[in-house]
Order: sequence, then C-alpha cells, then structure tokens
Amino acid sequence: MTRRRWIGLAGSLTVVMVATIVAIAGGGSNQPGATAKPTAAAGTSAAPPTTSAVASTAAPASTSAPAPTTTAPRTPAAAPTRLPDGIDAARAAARLFLIGFGGTRARGELLHRFAEREWGGVVLEPGNGESPQQVADLLGAIRRAAVGAGHEVPLFAASEIGGELDAVPVGAPPQSQLRDAPTARATALAVAKALHPLGVRMILGPDADVGFAGGPWDGIAYSDDPTAVASMSAAAVAGYKDGEVAAAPGHFPGEGAASGDPAVEAATVGVALSDLRARDWQPFRALVDHAPAIQLSSATYVAFDGVTPATLLPETVALLRGELRFGGVIVSGDLAAASLTGGEPVSRLAVDALKAGADLLWVPGGADDQVAAWRAVARAIKRGDVPKARVAEALARVDALRAKYGVR
Repeated sequence: MTRRRWIGLAGSLTVVMVATIVAIAGGGSNQPGATAKPTAAAGTSAAPPTTSAVASTAAPASTSAPAPTTTAPRTPAAAPTRLPDGIDAARAAARLFLIGFGGTRARGELLHRFAEREWGGVVLEPGNGESPQQVADLLGAIRRAAVGAGHEVPLFAASEIGGELDAVPVGAPPQSQLRDAPTARATALAVAKALHPLGVRMILGPDADVGFAGGPWDGIAYSDDPTAVASMSAAAVAGYKDGEVAAAPGHFPGEGAASGDPAVEAATVGVALSDLRARDWQPFRALVDHAPAIQLSSATYVAFDGVTPATLLPETVALLRGELRFGGVIVSGDLAAASLTGGEPVSRLAVDALKAGADLLWVPGGADDQVAAWRAVARAIKRGDVPKARVAEALARVDALRAKYGVR
C-alpha cells in the first residue's frame, strides 16, 4: 500500500496519543468522555466531530490476548463455475477492482468514472481524507453516482494503520506505539466505530509484518517479535470485526525484511522459505481463521523466483489457501507498485494477479491505468484466458464479504 513514514511527532504529542487509546468493551453505545462522531450513512452528511474520534475512556481490563470472535468465510465445497446471471465479462471485471484516486473532493470526472462503470470498490489513502465529515461527503457523492447509474454500492475501504499513515484522520496512534493485544483490539474498535458511520466497510490493515531493523516497516510494525505481532494483529482484526468493519491485514508472505519499500521501489525479500515459515508467517497463522481478507505483498522473494512480485505468483496463493488454509478474500498488492519490478504495464499485471488467485485487484493512482486494467481483464474473461470459474469464485467470496459487512 502507499504509505509515508510517521515522523516528527513531538514527545508531548506522543504521550497524549498513547494516553488517548480507547479501551471499549461490549456494544456500540457512546462511551463516557467520547465526543460525538458522524452518524450519517455514506450517502448523507454528518456533523463533524469536535475532537479526535479515538478518545480515552478506561484502561484495558486484561493483559492477555482476547480470543478473536470472527471466522473467515470458507470457500464453498462446490465453488461456482459460471458467472452470476445478468453479469457479463465487462461488468464482472469491473467488480473485481478496488481503485484509488487523488485529492479530497468528488469532482465531476471522478463521479463520472463511478457512473460509467460498476467498480467493485474504492481504497482511500493518505491524502484523500482531511476529516471524517469531508470523507462522509466524498463517499456519499461517490455512492450516489454509482447507485444513480444502476450499479451496486462500491465497497469503501481505507488504508488505516495509525498516525500519519491513516487515510481518514481519526486520532489513532501508530501501530508501533501499541504495547499489548487488549490495547490493539480497543484501538481497532475505536477506529471502526469512527469509520463505519462514514460508509467505510474495510480496512487495508492492520500491518501484520514483523519489523526488521532497516526494513520498510521498521518503526511502523507492531513489533520485531513475531509472537507479539501475531497476538496484536489477531486482536486488532477482532476489534475491527466488533465495529462491523472487515480487516485485510498484509502483506503475505511477509515483507518486513524487504530491501526497500515495495510501495515506492522494486524491493526483494532475501530470506529462505523456511525462514518465512518460522518467523513471518506466525502472524498470518494467527489470522487465517479469523480475518475476512488478507492482502498480498508486491515485493519479490528469493524463496520463489526472485523476480516476480508475490502478488502475481500462483505459488503464493497456493501456500495461503493450502498450507495455511485461508478461505477468505485475497486482496492483491498494489499493482501500480508491482509494475515497478520489470516495468510490465498494470493491465497485464491485473490479469496475472487474477489468474494467480487474487479476488480483488487493487489499482491506485491514475484512471488510465485502471481503465486499461479493466479492459485487459474483461478481454481475458471473454477469451477464456481467465476461466469463468476463477472469476465466479472471486465474485462469490467478495459478495459474501459485502453481505457480512452490510455493503448495500
């Protein structure tokens, strides 16, 4: 995912941010001391909050990791083999994409894109959100454009891993400042409660990568201890679920040891498969039975062929589906970032990622790449280069997630 390092936080601000972590127990009632948050659906306006949506109420009652309360949807025993009735290749292709855009306003060109094509969803990134109220207005306009054109409501997602890396500023601290599973769960729940009224139904997060000194997630990851990352990631996924927001932790098969940031440069993870299994997969083993979605990495791996981004490799998906027995939605890595390795066009990478087994294809950035990728996938479906059974399987998983998290 596109991300910026969180830097320059003053010591006093850091103390305040840590102190404002919410420990929320139970249902959706407002907690003492919390200020009002927007409560309108994505298609309406909501009153802007006067303070951070992530506010302090009480300390966690326990230091042990809470048992996750959600189970990932499993692939049906008899997977669908044809496209749903009334869904042609062009429409099916569009529904497989998560797209991004620049700016904070729903201008005419952006709304035209959602009226013209039934995109599967939207990913908000840092730079798209100025405030909860502005995000509510933005998503409401996109929703109205899509529904007005007879399309399904898009799945609204946000890249949200704390601090300056949040697409929607709700006052959450960076992941690295959280110290235990109860706090990770409480923080995730508070974020979900702030985002759900805006229409956001999925988070690209938490980051389940194990931190390595000098690696791209150094100072951002929960910890450099895989056991701690596993506990806190599982707790965060449970917290999001409690707030009725789907989590898509990443980046399988683990990119903590990458040579650089795969979002901004070609990067390689130079460790053996045995090391990935022993260290980097610990968090994902803790998540596969509970996370509704998992995101793949755009890095390359010497454990595989060393030149193909993991998000394009059938071997990556086979390990996640087979060895780890994950049955939920697989979200591709950033396909624009994956094109930095080898210079292949995003349109080709989208087809390759779908063939490899990704269910949702993420293409941030410019409309030209997104439309080219859509056309390439639609063409591949029509020609049979991507089997219709593969497309139907992906749509079934995504539809199950949409239904579970109230995307309508």
